Amino acid sequence: MHAGTSTGIHDDDMASGSSSSAPTQQRAHYSGLWIGQAVPDESLASEIPVNPIKWSLSLLSDQSGCSVGAFGAGFFDDAGDLPGQPVLFFILQGTFDQAAGKVSLKKSYTSRLIPEELVVNYEGALKIGDDGQPFLSGKWTNTVEGSHGVFACRLEE
Repeated sequence: MHAGTSTGIHDDDMASGSSSSAPTQQRAHYSGLWIGQAVPDESLASEIPVNPIKWSLSLLSDQSGCSVGAFGAGFFDDAGDLPGQPVLFFILQGTFDQAAGKVSLKKSYTSRLIPEELVVNYEGALKIGDDGQPFLSGKWTNTVEGSHGVFACRLEE
């Protein structure tokens, strides 16, 4: 999947998210299906494939009354990491600073076969695209495996 085609996210959004504005409206949440991709750093491109993002994710503002700022889940249905286990489930949890548009997520896997310390961290920003749709973009890191890159995903409302 190319970042500028089916997701409505452009390549420069993957790098910086600078082409659109931070959310100005005060919504209680940004919830639903987020679709995009996580791209490894160019130095890792021969070892790590581009991974699709298909998250069920909610970003909750301070005014929502919930103590959790960001939570969600997802799965990979083509994972080759664990023999005999093509489906890997994960949870997403983190923070959302609506005023600054900043999002911090930690993706952890639910399989007992994957060590608890194996997490992927996402640091990014929530922006509103030219088409009015919210999207997240930023950087991801996996310190256990020493990998990193950029990501972008768009809320499909």
